[in-house]
Order: sequence, then structure tokens, then C-alpha cells
Amino acid sequence: MLGSFFVKILTDLLSYVGPLALDPIVAYVTDIAYGTTKEDPLPGFVSTSDMFKNGFFLIGVIFVATILQTACYQTFEYWAIVEGIHVRSAIQTTVYEKSLRLSTYATSGGLMTMGQITNHMSTDAMNLFSMFMWINTLLTTPIQVILTLFLLYLQMGTAAILGACVFIFVIPVQIFVGSAMSNLEKQTLEYSDQRLKDSNEVLQGIKLLKLYGWEDLFCKAIEKVRNLELWTMFKINSLYGFTGFLTEATPLMVTLISFGTYTLIENKDLTPDVAFSSLALFNLLGAPLFLFPITLFLFVNGYISTSRLQIFLAAPDVEGCTRGKKWVPERDDVAHVERADNEEHADDETYANAMLLASNKQRSYGAIEDSAESEPSLNSLSSPLAEHLAIKITGGNFTWDSGSTLPVLSDINMEIPAGKLTMIVGSVGSGKSSLVSAILGEMTTLDGSVRFSSSRNSIAYAGQKAWLVNASLKDNILFGQTLNNRRYKKVLDACALKQDIDILPGGDRTEIGEKGINLSGGQKQRVSVARAVYSAKDIVILDDPLSALDVHVGAHVFQQALVGMLLKKKVTVILVTHQLQFLQQADQILVMKNGKIAHEGTFDDIQETEPELYSGFKQALAAVTESDTDTEREAEMETKRERMALQRQISKQKIEEEGRLKRQESLDDFVDPINKDDQSRLIQEEEMERGSVKLSVYLYYLKSLGWPCVPLIVFYLICPAFTVATNFWLSAWSEAGLHNVSDPKPLSYYIGGYAGLSVAGILTTFLSVMFLVVGIFYASRTLHLSMLRNVIKAPMRFFDTTPLGRILNRFSADTQTIDMKLIMTIDGLVFFILGCIAALVVNVIVSPWFLLVIAPVSVLYYFLQKLFITCSRELQRLDSVTKSPIFSFFSETLGGLPTIRAYGDQQRFYDNIMDRVTTNNTAYLYLQTMNRWLGIRLDSLGALIVLLSALTTVITSVLGEISPSDVGLAISYALSVSVFLNLVVRFLADTEMQMNAVERVKYYTSLPTEPSQGIEPPPYWPQKGEIQAQNISVRYAQELDPVIKNVNINIPAGQKVGICGRTGSGKSSLTLALFRIIDTYEGHILIDGENISQVPLTTLRRRLAIIPQDPVLFNGTVRYNLDPDQEKTDQELWDSIEIAQLKDVVTQLEGALDASVSEGGENFSVGQRQLFCLARAFLRKSRILIMDEATASIDQRTDQILQKVVATAFGDRTVLTIAHRVATILDSDSIIVLSDGTIVEHDTPENLLADENSLFSSLVRSDE
Repeated sequence: MLGSFFVKILTDLLSYVGPLALDPIVAYVTDIAYGTTKEDPLPGFVSTSDMFKNGFFLIGVIFVATILQTACYQTFEYWAIVEGIHVRSAIQTTVYEKSLRLSTYATSGGLMTMGQITNHMSTDAMNLFSMFMWINTLLTTPIQVILTLFLLYLQMGTAAILGACVFIFVIPVQIFVGSAMSNLEKQTLEYSDQRLKDSNEVLQGIKLLKLYGWEDLFCKAIEKVRNLELWTMFKINSLYGFTGFLTEATPLMVTLISFGTYTLIENKDLTPDVAFSSLALFNLLGAPLFLFPITLFLFVNGYISTSRLQIFLAAPDVEGCTRGKKWVPERDDVAHVERADNEEHADDETYANAMLLASNKQRSYGAIEDSAESEPSLNSLSSPLAEHLAIKITGGNFTWDSGSTLPVLSDINMEIPAGKLTMIVGSVGSGKSSLVSAILGEMTTLDGSVRFSSSRNSIAYAGQKAWLVNASLKDNILFGQTLNNRRYKKVLDACALKQDIDILPGGDRTEIGEKGINLSGGQKQRVSVARAVYSAKDIVILDDPLSALDVHVGAHVFQQALVGMLLKKKVTVILVTHQLQFLQQADQILVMKNGKIAHEGTFDDIQETEPELYSGFKQALAAVTESDTDTEREAEMETKRERMALQRQISKQKIEEEGRLKRQESLDDFVDPINKDDQSRLIQEEEMERGSVKLSVYLYYLKSLGWPCVPLIVFYLICPAFTVATNFWLSAWSEAGLHNVSDPKPLSYYIGGYAGLSVAGILTTFLSVMFLVVGIFYASRTLHLSMLRNVIKAPMRFFDTTPLGRILNRFSADTQTIDMKLIMTIDGLVFFILGCIAALVVNVIVSPWFLLVIAPVSVLYYFLQKLFITCSRELQRLDSVTKSPIFSFFSETLGGLPTIRAYGDQQRFYDNIMDRVTTNNTAYLYLQTMNRWLGIRLDSLGALIVLLSALTTVITSVLGEISPSDVGLAISYALSVSVFLNLVVRFLADTEMQMNAVERVKYYTSLPTEPSQGIEPPPYWPQKGEIQAQNISVRYAQELDPVIKNVNINIPAGQKVGICGRTGSGKSSLTLALFRIIDTYEGHILIDGENISQVPLTTLRRRLAIIPQDPVLFNGTVRYNLDPDQEKTDQELWDSIEIAQLKDVVTQLEGALDASVSEGGENFSVGQRQLFCLARAFLRKSRILIMDEATASIDQRTDQILQKVVATAFGDRTVLTIAHRVATILDSDSIIVLSDGTIVEHDTPENLLADENSLFSSLVRSDE
């Protein structure tokens, strides 16, 4: 940084050579033109003073100085950019590192949101990058202004000081405006955080929003925040426009005052040498004064981002599951050294004092390592655990909020035996998952201790909701470990995955899409369990993964994986489950009730103390013991159907990949494919346009500017015209000062004309800036609104094949570029381009011969630009494409923090983000180096233009064809070209880069959307609830095979219908067709006689009710989650909550209906979230209810209660229940059995069970 500062100072000093040399050059031609030299000098040596009076020599000096200035300036630029890249990379990796240590409560408790953390990675990192790039310009601007004013004083005397008084007014105004912009910028970033948080939630829950027809509702919520953000940005841009106006008007005011008072104060006539040397110095003020508000604005943004990052980095850390050691990233250039005790605790003390978010009563968020004042390791708190124990919790009280004294788990005392199976059971919300989190160190320890075996304490973890990474299936199982083929194959067999893998074109290299979207819920859980089993860890913690599996598959996984592989090798297994039939095989059982361990003991102990639990066990066990042969046969059928489902998922990718790989060949070294195997890809590579940014993109942006576009262009063209006219007037004025004018005019004539032209220039400048501000406001609003509305209306297939981080990148980085950067870039580009054009026009007017010499230079300039822009565009697009994997990976990581920390795998994920950041930096550094390549060549052309301008005008003047004042005018403009060309290059490249953001947003505004139009049905439709499917065939996309084939159904109104079948048989697809989530390309579905394809999409979805398989809650209140339309009364809300068995839970919450729900509903268990979705569906009071495996994460007792409630509350309505537990649909009026997308059986359950050969009978037997 210091080196680049001194190089910038040297660059600025070299820029003064031209204006200082202009005075003697004009004096030289004046001397020749008007014959003031008395006689020719005698032959002999030329003295130094004579040499520096020779105009031609001075032209050579200017040329050499300009070349040196070019080299220095481009060196400065390169160094500044490299430093900026270093800072950006450091911020991004630091934010990621902090995220890996961030406490669970920080995100689930509402301290910060995913959108806010993403903003730290994108917006704040870029703000600091820009600040470091421009900070030297900010520091050197005052030096330039002071030095220029001093030289002007030497040139013009007191008149220059009077002109400088304008700065005494302008600079404080700019500082005041900068302060106001700082405050507004804070508001803007807050609104931006909120908008990104809302956008992230909408994208995360887009399937539920579409099913409920709530897209417009949540879209309006985002638009509301966006409007507040835009209004604040409009104020910022208006202030920026005002400072820009001051910047451009100030030189005009200074020259007007200085030249107007020069003759009056100094008693001297204004001559060309004084006028144009001074004008050149005034022109030097133009660039720094123009850049000053920009650099000040960027500095303010950087300062605010630093404050935001301080708050984020001071947020509480998770206790961690690394058994007493805080994870510290190992970097290539820094040796990883364990901290000594005193260093650790000194750091902790400093850290605690720095925490900006903690309450007044500070509590360490790291009890595992801080629970003893003098010991860094938990295990040294007392004597080591006995060999037969793996984990011991003594007097444990745990909470999520570090500032709370109210425990979520209390009086926890337990011992987990080593090498044994411990099961944790209990009702929904009893604290089972919280106990697991406490063991993993994800909760705050209020009292007590969690101790691990000193020798066998490594952990593997499979969460209740399977977390998969966007990688190959094999990579998801290996999870960073080396491949042991024998163990790997045994794990695949044990988790029933081998046959799935065998049929895939890419085998186990088949890519698992983001969040595992191309796998069923059961398949995702089996991959998650396989990861834990393969890991060879000492302790395996499984948080109810069997809930997503059919009973026979769950039994297979339990026996083969847990018993056959883990317990056989003396691995400690902790299993949270609702599958009571496995209880007898547990070595220890923990029964959770109301956040406490109600009972602890063996199966025999529980039999005596928990008769209700034992009764449930007997029911489950009695069912399981029947027909192992049928179970095996059905397992084979299950595998076959799952394989078919997977084949359908990947068939589209096989078709699309052929075309896409041809377009992507040149990107293989830069983009971040997880797997380059053609047939194993699911997530599509990000689209990247080729060639120049199309004219249509520029026209699209101009159109988005709205009505201000036309007057903006007009005033932009008028501004330089007034400036040129003002300077020609100055030329005539200074020529009159030589008393060689035939018709002399009074001084007031010249001052009046000069003042009139200057004021006209100032007014047009103000109007152009204001029209630009209004136009940018319209463009920002239009582009974001179009993109948001289009994306939210895109079909589900788009979200299945597009990573969330890629979409968020459009709403964060690209939107910020359009909002905040384009206004500066466009303003600067137009200002400097028109300045260059004006200089060339003036030179051609003064000396037409200049046109002949400038023509070849222009041709050279054209080819340089063409070569540069071709490379620059592709590098910019490459920069954009390599940026998305950073945010995709970051978003993915935030969703799996507990898993990553449990495995102790932070370092590998940290290295991964480092690789992605490095890849992006490589593309960006090549891009900036390319800019410097062009810059040094264009600057050299600028030096050549100065040389040619000076030579042609001086020679023409010596020949007597032009006046000395015109020589001064032409050279002063040519000198500005050498300065402006630097900035034209910079702003031209920036415009090209930033228009790429417009191009990317434009792409998302033209995505195909769901067909939403139709004829509105009667307001009471559907009144009966009759459903008819007439020969329908359904598919997920046009390129894919059908998932439902030639199905005919007639469901009478009010009937309760159970839908069953193995995974991949088409159960969920059939219900999705009712909501038109997927394409019914043949046949029709009628509801009460209305063809649903003719009903408006939102109307259709709002008239039906569904309880989806994946529960989704949104940040807000309980009331908002149940009734976002705010149409229901409190009594209706409480009724629905009571029906869903949640009344006790909600009553205990602070605020009850107005209690906070954190992002994703993380402050509730998965089972409670499913119950909230039940309550939400009950509120809709639709004649048709679809339950899509809605009770998968609910204990059997609660499930039985809900089945009775549904039968009562929906007694007169049509209910379609997709069965996860076949026993739950035995009371249905009729049963539909699906197999491979077709209906194989449709009858009453009694008739189907009476036929022992029926598929339904075999399903019931296998379920049992």
C-alpha cells in the first residue's frame, strides 16, 4: 500500500509537466508570431535557459513526461488492485471461517440471517475491495488540489486565491454530504440484508409457496423492503449527483472568478500564455475533483462494512464438538500451533469484551473449553472416564440463547456406554434432538459438563433432515476420507444403495443435486447414514434417520448397518427414533419428557416404568414378525422402483449435457464442476454468453431507465459544447490581451460572455446529473422487479437444477452493481469520453492538419480497443461464473454446519472455499492485468496525441496560420486527453464488466414461467370435492420420461383415499399434478367438473390444501406462519393449533401467537414444524386436503391422535393421504396402489386385504 501511494504521488507530479511547459510554449509562438525578438541569435552553444524557452524542445519534454506518467500510473493501478484482491479474499475466507464456528443460536435465534451473512461475503467484501483500490486516490486528491492552487497563485497571483475560495465552500459541503451518505448507506445495507433474507427464505421454501399459491404474497413482502431500499438509495444517489454537480461546476466557477478578477487585481491584461497555462492547471483539477466524491463514497461504504463485519466476527461461537479444542484454520503460509493456556484465555477475554451482540451478563459460548479456568481441555476437568463409558453428562443444564438463564434441557445426568447402542425416544418436542445437540456442543452449557472418552471420541452424525452436498454420490459417502473399496462396498450393501448405484450411467459418480433434489427422502437418509457408517468414527449419532425410510428398509439398515457393521466393531451408537420395534435391541434407553430425561435404563427397566411406551413397542413388534419372505420380495420391488425414479431424474441431464459441454470446453480450468463426467451431472453449468455484450442488453438497460433517458442524453451532449464554447471565448479574450485585435472590446464584454457560457454549462451539468439519478432509480426498480417476479413464477424444475447460491448471486452482487455502481461508472465514462472528443474537435478546429496525423492514431486505437474488449468481456464473464460457486458452496455450508462440525471437517471445507476463491481471483486478476495492458498502450497513444497536437499547432502558428491563443487552447485540451484516456480505459472496462450484471439479470427476466392465466371459477369452487383424472400422463419436464402414465381415477366427494406404493412409484407426483406443479401433458384433471388446466394457477392452488412432506416455516411470528394473509381470527388460529396438538407448545411461548419463529423454523423441532404445517392446512378449510407423508417425523402416539382428528375435522371433505406408514390408511374409504407411475389396484382396504395376492396386502405385511 505504501509503495503504491508513493507511485501515485510520482504520477501526479509528472502530470504537472505539461501545464507548466505550456506557458513557455505559448510565449515562444507569441514571440515568433508578433516579432518581439530583436535579432537572430549568434551561432554557438545553446544555454540551458534558451533550451527551456524553445517550444519544440518543451514539446519533447512533455512527451517523455507523459510516457513516464503512463508507466507510473499503470503500476500504481496494478498494485492497488492486487491489494484490493488480497483484502477481498481475506474478508471472504474470514467470514467463511467465522461461519464454521458460528453458534447455532446466532442464526436460529434471529441474531443474524442467512441473507445478512451472504451480504458479508458479497457486498461487504466488495466494498472493502473498492475502498482499498481507491484509498490512495482519496489521500492524494488534497495534495493535488493544494499543489495546483499554489502553482495557480504563482501564475495568476491573488486572482487565483480568490478563485480558490470556492473550494472553501465546496469541500465542507462535500464532507457534510459524505456524512449524510454514510448514514443513509447504513440504512440501505440494513434493507439489503432484510431483502436478501426474505429472498433466501422464499427460494428455500419455493415449493411450499407454490403449493399454497403464496408466491405473490411473499413477493410483495420482498417488494416492500425493496422499495424502502430503493428510496434510501435514491437519496444517496441524489447526494452523489449533487456532489458530482459541485465537482463539475467548481472548475467553471473558479476559472470565472480567477479570470474575471485577474485584470482588475493584477493590473495586467490576460494573455494567452497566462490564460492557457492556468486553464491547463484548472483542467488538472477536474479529474481529482470528479473522483473525490466517488472515492469518499467508497471509503464510507468500506468503513460501514468494516463496522458490520466487526459485529459479525464478534458474534458468539459454538461450543463445538472437538472435545476441548477450538478449531483454527491451517493456512499454507502459517504454521498451526496450539495456543498455550494463558494465550487461550487471554484471547477469550478479549473476545468476550468485543462481543457486541451479547447481553450485559456475559456467558462464555464455549463451555467445553472454558468450563475450567485453568484447563484448556474438557477431559482434564477430573479423572478420565472409565473405559466402559464414551460420553458422560453431569448436572447438565443447556439452552440455545447464551443470554438466557432458562434451560431448554435441565438436570441432564447420563452415561453413554462405549461400544453399545443407546436409544433416545420421546414425543414431539420432548427434547430428543436438543439432547443430541448438547452432546455435539451446539447448545450453550449453563451448568454441568459434557465429557468424552479421552481415547475414543471422534464423532459421525446423521441429522434428522439429511444434509447432502452438491457432489457425487460417492463423495457424499466418503465425505473427504480416502477410499477403502472393501468397506465402501459393505456400506453400500448395508444401506441398500448398491443396486441404486449400479443402474446409474455415472455409477456412484452420479451428481447429487443441491440438497439432494434428485433423490427421494428415504434415499437421502440412506446416503446420510452410509456416510456415518463409512466414517469409522468412534461415536455415531443418528437423529431419527429411520423416519424417512419404509419399515422394511429401516429394518434392513438397522440390522445390517447399525448392528452388523457398527456395534459389531464396538462403535458407540446413539439413535434417536420413533421406531419402537427396535427398542428391545438397545443396550440403554433414554426417555425424554419436557426437556428432561424422564427414565434411563435397559428395556426391562422401561417395561416397568413406561407401560405406554412398552405397549407401543408390542404393537410394532407384533406387526414386524410377519412374512420375511414378502419383505424381501418387496425390497426388491422397492429397489427397482427407486432405480426407475433415479433414471427419470437424470435423463434430462444426459440430453442437455451434450450441447452444454461443447459451449463449456474452454471453462474446464476455471469453472468448478463437481464431476466432469457427462452422464453424472445434474446441476447445469451457469449460463455464460459469448462475444460482446449484445446491443440488445444496452438497449434493454436504456429502456429500463424510463422517460429520463432522452433528456439525459440531450444534456450530456450539450454540457461539453458549453465548455468548449467557454474556452474558445477565453481564447478570444486572451488574444485581445495582446492588443493585436482590430476591433477591441471592453473587459466587461469578455467577462459577461464568459460568465454567461459558464453558468449555462453549470445548469446543464446539474440537469444531466439529476436526470441520471432519476433514470438509475427507475432502472434499479424495473430490473429487480422484473427478475423477482419472473424467478418466483419459474417452474419447479428451474429451482431443482439451479443452485440457490447462483440465484442469490443475481439478487445480491449483480443487483448491488446495478444499484450503486452503474451510476458512477456511466457518469464517469460519459464525462471522460466527451472530454476526449471535445479535445479532438478543438484541435481539428484550431488546426485542420491535426486531422491528417490523428487518423492513423485513431485506426490504431480502434484495433487496440477491439482486441482488448474481446478478451475483457470473456474474462469478466468468467469472473462472474467463477463467483457463483463461492456463494453456492457458502449457502450449502450454512445448511450443514452441525454435520460439518460433528465430523470435525471444518478444515476440508475451509480449504474448499479457499480453492474456489483462488479460482475466482485468478480470473479477476487476469481481467485486471488485461486492463493494465490496454491502459499502458492507450496512455502511450495519449502521449502521442499530445506530441502531434503540439507539433501541428506550433508549426502552423510559426507559419502564421493561427494565433498563439489557439496554440494554448489546443495543447491544453490535448494535455487533458492524456489524463482522460487513463480514466476512459478504466471506466470503459468497468462499464463493460458492470453491464455483464445487467446481462445476467436480463437472462433471469426472460426465464420461462408457469402458465398462470385462466378463467376464474365460481367463488365457492370447489363445493363438493369430487376429483376425476381422465387418462392423464405427467412428467417433470418435456425432455423427461413420464412419471404418471395413462391414469384414470374417479374420487367421489368427501371420500377418504389412501395412496400407497414404494418410493418412486409416483405417489407425490400424482398429488403435484393436482396443483399443476408438474406438467400434465396428456389427459385432464377435473375438480367438481372444472378442468384445472383452465383455472388460473394461483386460484387453483389457493382452493386446495396440502400438508407437504418437507415442513417449512418462515421467519416471523406464529401468526404470520399460519395466516400470512391475515384473514383469520385469533379463535380460528387457536382452534387449528389445538387440532394440530400444539396448544401447549404455543401457550408456553413468549407472545403466544406473536412469538417469534426463526429463519427456517429452526427454533422448533422437525416434528413440531410438521404439526404447524398441519395447523396451516386446517385453517384453509378447503374441500380437498392432501397429506403427503405428513406425519413422518411424528411419534406414533401423536400420529394416532392426528388421524382421529383428521377423520373428525375433515369428515365431510375429500382427503388424499400419501401413506408413509401403510397402517395409517387402513381406515380409508378406498386405497389407490401405484407402481411405476400406473394404478395397479384401486378398491376398499377390506377387499384388497381379502386378496392375499394383492400388492396392497404385501405392502401391509412388509410395513408390519
